[in-house]
Amino acid sequence: MSRRKRFSGEQLRSLRKEAGYTQEELGHRVGISRETVSAIENDKPETMNSIGVEVISKWWSVCRQRASEQTRESFFSTVMDYFGFSHS
Repeated sequence: MSRRKRFSGEQLRSLRKEAGYTQEELGHRVGISRETVSAIENDKPETMNSIGVEVISKWWSVCRQRASEQTRESFFSTVMDYFGFSHS
């Protein structure tokens, strides 16, 4: 049984900050509250277990244009690992 890499709150926080958004701004763009953004970024288990792929997808869509190439590659790697795809 392989272990899937999970999305970390720290990685999502770094992505948001690199994109130049406050928690409030990102929450508005993604459709979640600032409090939920904070809970995600702080790896609150109940929040991390309840967020869906659609929230991660929206988070990425909002931030990706402003993210560095290194950040985009790291995020892509996390997505590939999460879904169990090989990325050589």
